[in-house]
Amino acid sequence: MPHPNQKGRGGRGGPPSREVTVSKALSYLLRHAAEREGLKIDSRGYANVKDVLAWRKLKSLKVTFPEIIAAVETSDKKRFALFYRPPSSTTDEEPPSLEPEEPAPEPETENETTTATTQALTHSQTDQTPSHYLIRATQGHSIKSVEAESLLEKLTLDSPDKLPETVVHGTFHSVWPKILSSGGLRCMGRNHAHFATGPAVADVLGAIQATSAASASKDDNGNNNGENFDTGSKGKVISGMRQDAQVLVYINLRKALEGGCPFWRSENGVILSEGKDVSGEGEGGGGEGKLIPVEFFDVVVERRRGLGVIWEKGEVVQTLPEELTRRGGGGKGSPKEGGKKHRESKR
Repeated sequence: MPHPNQKGRGGRGGPPSREVTVSKALSYLLRHAAEREGLKIDSRGYANVKDVLAWRKLKSLKVTFPEIIAAVETSDKKRFALFYRPPSSTTDEEPPSLEPEEPAPEPETENETTTATTQALTHSQTDQTPSHYLIRATQGHSIKSVEAESLLEKLTLDSPDKLPETVVHGTFHSVWPKILSSGGLRCMGRNHAHFATGPAVADVLGAIQATSAASASKDDNGNNNGENFDTGSKGKVISGMRQDAQVLVYINLRKALEGGCPFWRSENGVILSEGKDVSGEGEGGGGEGKLIPVEFFDVVVERRRGLGVIWEKGEVVQTLPEELTRRGGGGKGSPKEGGKKHRESKR
């Protein structure tokens, strides 16, 4: 059986596997559509699995409880968390759905959350009653009623040992000039901008240097074609970033926290930030709400074409060629302008 987060395609351009279809539908519901679809969801993002299975999309696909369990258990990016809540833990009657006033008990640490999911998966081997389980997306919400404080760990300078060494946002050639002109990174419809904890700058630059030495990676014009570059991730799936990201924006986390820009860690290890309020703070603010300002960017690397550092410590080092920044000019994997759906479906 194909891994549910692999492409699962019989041939290039073929339809996604059923596992991928189920996982994407589940992500969409729990991250974005629950409230407008009438699904009860609490401030921590939990919904009752029985209600989830009754959602029109999953119902039309005839999704089963074991398939929900498989989506949780085999997600390479740990997109979902599961909580086991049998009737005896609340009332004598089987709870038909999740009531807002009866949320799932919240684990205090990431390890406890992982343990809760592990325990729920263990219970699912003997108890397959959907209403006994609660499920949530671990991050990526655009549902405003889901509160960050309820499901995320806040990163602070008071606990420096808990701060990740690398905080990096993956984006695309056509988007990078817009980030610069707007003054920073915005959430773009989500509750938070997403960041990964790798790859490290040194790994990416080392991979670029090594690959640049190979003449086979050049096209007829003498340019690296981008498809053969080792992008520094060493083949690992990285939560919080698309694998085909072309431009990596590295954040100076300590400087950002000192500057009042909040950052959080989700239970699957993704770093998140809603940004700081910049309304009225000069160009880039414009009353448009929050962003992660460019002043907190450390270094920006173009990795797909092997250009390396393009921005560092407040200065443009290289300007991306126009053929990369124009709409659709970034090569394979480039999102169309405004392609929010394209970006979200892959994270």
